[in-house]
Amino acid sequence: MRVAGVRKAFGGVVALDGVDLEVKRGEFFSLLGPSGCGKTTLLRILAGFDTPDTGRVEIAGKDMAGVPPYARPVNTVFQNYALFPHMTVEGNVAFGLRMKGLPQAEVKRKVAWALELVDLLGLEKRYPRELSGGQKQRVALARALVLEPLVLLLDEPLSALDARLRQELRVELMQLQRRLGTTFIFVTHDQEEALVMSDRIAVMRAGRIVQEGLPDEVYERPKSRFVAEFLGRSNFLAAKPHPLGAETPLGPLRLREPLQKEALLAIRPEKIRLYPAQNGAPARENLVRAAVEEIVYTGAENQYYLRAGEVRLLAYTLNQDLQEPGAEEFGYGEEVYCYLPPENLVVVHE
Repeated sequence: MRVAGVRKAFGGVVALDGVDLEVKRGEFFSLLGPSGCGKTTLLRILAGFDTPDTGRVEIAGKDMAGVPPYARPVNTVFQNYALFPHMTVEGNVAFGLRMKGLPQAEVKRKVAWALELVDLLGLEKRYPRELSGGQKQRVALARALVLEPLVLLLDEPLSALDARLRQELRVELMQLQRRLGTTFIFVTHDQEEALVMSDRIAVMRAGRIVQEGLPDEVYERPKSRFVAEFLGRSNFLAAKPHPLGAETPLGPLRLREPLQKEALLAIRPEKIRLYPAQNGAPARENLVRAAVEEIVYTGAENQYYLRAGEVRLLAYTLNQDLQEPGAEEFGYGEEVYCYLPPENLVVVHE
């Protein structure tokens, strides 16, 4: 699937501003961004529900200009499920097949296949009102997949579910996509969903794709402050050229490559390693002495808000898994050494 130069405006509001995108066959591709960034508009254009003002959409090498939604080799799973309340599970899943005029025996076979695929066999006669949120989402998936589309479009399909169920369905969606080999294009504002599920991610902002790549590439090497902040948390340091690498408010820091001009550095909280100051400074560069100002316990990890002079830093450690053997969790006001690995200090633009 290919999108070239797609622009879409609603009145004076530009929803998409020259989007270029190519999704490989069989790929799980996520469009990630905040509300209003244009990701759902792009999905609707792919589905044929909206028409671009300019630009081109190709699916399986064919231009989709003028092709109505029902004639496109795609299907859509919506955020609100969009199930027919007066139809049973079986009726909802069979609806598209019956609209195509397939023989009843084939409809029955395909419906059974789709329900087995999403683990709903035995619930054929239930109505949507008799189903849980997770079961409704599975029905919506089965209804879309039973038509065997080349591309499945998913518009924030997990956002209405509780956190635990979302985590379970993430795994199920990944496994389902791998079994089928169908191209999935998944729209979400949840960075964890995108990182966990995707083969590749496109981060969107104000109608444009600002970064695209593998999940670890986008997370580990954000190109801009926006991407670094939207995909998780980051510490930022203004920096100037220095023979060691960079001059920062924390002092000189070594980088993978010395700066050539003023820049902004970013480092993820989990990349900062903490050592008790009472044990003395480890023999390494990029050490900063700081004091613990606040501690947030999340269960799996401790989040430490630190102050080093005029700079505040955020560092994460796995619960009871500090880098210094035998060290205990740090307390309020405790002095620590922060190690900022050169390979994890990333240059980003504002």
